[in-house]
Amino acid sequence: MTNLVKIRGMGAVSSCGIGGERLAADLRAGKSNGQRLTTFPIYFSNEIKVNQLQAALPEDGQGRTDEAINLAVNEALIEAGLALGGEGLRSSALILGSTGFIYESESLYRRQKALGQALPPPLSGRSVGRVAAGIAKRHALKGPVLTVTTACTSSANALLLAASMIKRGDVKRAIVIGAEMLNAFTLNGFYSLMLLSPEGIKPFDAGRRGLQLGEAAAVIILEAADSMDAAGIYLSGGANNCDTHNVISTSRDGRLVAEVMKTAMNAAGVFAADIAAIKAHGTGSLDNDSTEASAMRLVFEEGGKGEKGSAKVPPFTGLKGCMGHTLGACGAVETVAFFKCLKEGFIPSAMGFKDVDPGIGLSPLTTARMMDNASGFYMLNFFGFGGNNTSLVFRYV
Repeated sequence: MTNLVKIRGMGAVSSCGIGGERLAADLRAGKSNGQRLTTFPIYFSNEIKVNQLQAALPEDGQGRTDEAINLAVNEALIEAGLALGGEGLRSSALILGSTGFIYESESLYRRQKALGQALPPPLSGRSVGRVAAGIAKRHALKGPVLTVTTACTSSANALLLAASMIKRGDVKRAIVIGAEMLNAFTLNGFYSLMLLSPEGIKPFDAGRRGLQLGEAAAVIILEAADSMDAAGIYLSGGANNCDTHNVISTSRDGRLVAEVMKTAMNAAGVFAADIAAIKAHGTGSLDNDSTEASAMRLVFEEGGKGEKGSAKVPPFTGLKGCMGHTLGACGAVETVAFFKCLKEGFIPSAMGFKDVDPGIGLSPLTTARMMDNASGFYMLNFFGFGGNNTSLVFRYV
């Protein structure tokens, strides 16, 4: 058994292109990759912005999903210095986090309509579990294969689950995948709730109007570590809870969001004053950003782990202005993006933010914060539809 869990390799495919370095480059440049939806027709496509994959991928739904994941897996393996099929990976756990792959069924439906079937029969696409099982079979993995579907916390919870398995000694290594493809069902759902912003995402801004959805695939390889290396990224602790306030949101006072952040710090053995910076969830919706800001005040101005607060909220940022809200994939893709930026010596700004909301009273980073020494503890927060809350604390050495 071990208390140390290290990130050995990372990979991503996003609207920035192929590779985690592309994410860091666009975040450094403050580049928003939001655009009008072109992947498939939808009647309100001119009213919203989305973040679509820029890689040359198959149009077929299943092929598109698989190729995006494969590209991210390959990058993570190269960075980790591992080979598929080798002894070092064969017994690894594979844990996939996603809200689902509705895009695949929709793609098949559109093809059947194009072939002249006026009323295509009911479709059955691959379930999320079958996607994970297919990846494991394709790469001859013999370890546990698990799927996590907890809305926008899916791949964050997959990381938390993987770390728990490694710490218990169940496995020495885990491949965590976050994947999400844009689909008409989800877009229509958020549109009907009036949660899609026509102006793009403005996290924590006084003029925020909602989400900007995106698609991505990301892979993080975790493994047991005997000791802290001279350099590395360690998942020190994390926590998850579920707020039953109502079906679609967390209670606005932020109590349960604050609770999950405090529990994560306790698990990592750190105090509020130890957190160097926060990667906020920052969806850009009115209620979610207010709730998250209230929670940060509760934790950092009033304290965590039984101590006095740090008197102020640490520097915080949001990443969705660059890559969109990738729903179930955001836990993995935003973790990759954040630490690729740290490796380049900066914390990115929260793109889209301009004006402080008097009801929030907090401002995320408006310019990239350059750092000569990025060593320290960082909190990464992910909050999902239905009140599922996850907070992870990493140590960057």
